[in-house]
Amino acid sequence: MNKYNIKTLVFDLGGVFFTKGTVLAIEKIIDMYEIKNRHSLRTFFRDGDKNEGNLVRLGLITMDEFEEKLISKFNIEDGHHIRNLWFGSYIPNYKMEALISELGKKYRLVVFSGNVRERIEFLENRYHFTEKFDDFVYSFDYQKNKNDIEFYRELLNHIDCEPSEAILIDDERKSVKYGQSVGLYTILYFYTDHLINDLKKYEIEINL
Repeated sequence: MNKYNIKTLVFDLGGVFFTKGTVLAIEKIIDMYEIKNRHSLRTFFRDGDKNEGNLVRLGLITMDEFEEKLISKFNIEDGHHIRNLWFGSYIPNYKMEALISELGKKYRLVVFSGNVRERIEFLENRYHFTEKFDDFVYSFDYQKNKNDIEFYRELLNHIDCEPSEAILIDDERKSVKYGQSVGLYTILYFYTDHLINDLKKYEIEINL
């Protein structure tokens, strides 16, 4: 008798399906615009509290407003590169597209992401990734982010199964802990081959 009966797999985007683009983009912006206060810039992009990075992910300000505030606060000239620097720093992690295509043959796949509406549009135009998934739970649709347990409870409305029949895959330990607290199995993502091995522990067959 099988120990597990997994029906749904939930994927974070930045850091799991895609690289951690924000980390890369911040370093590019620091270098390009010679930003002196590195800590302040990182805080600006952060997805917690009332930082602009959190507000844009919650859909409470637009990307245009985010850019205007960033340009003003850090006295940036020629700031029209910022959006492409940020969004363009996200690329699919190694083997991830092939893995998602393989898993999609047997399992319901859900995106669970604290994200920016305009960034999703940018990445969709570039990679057409949404066709690989069955449902999407974005912070900007619910004005909740991954530091809010209610966001995880909202996720439960989208998995189309019992929490014990779903796995949340995320690269942040706090997100994994929140997922466990609402009854989901969880996997902390390091890299794709490691993820494949972890998925096999849940009796998930993968042929890549």
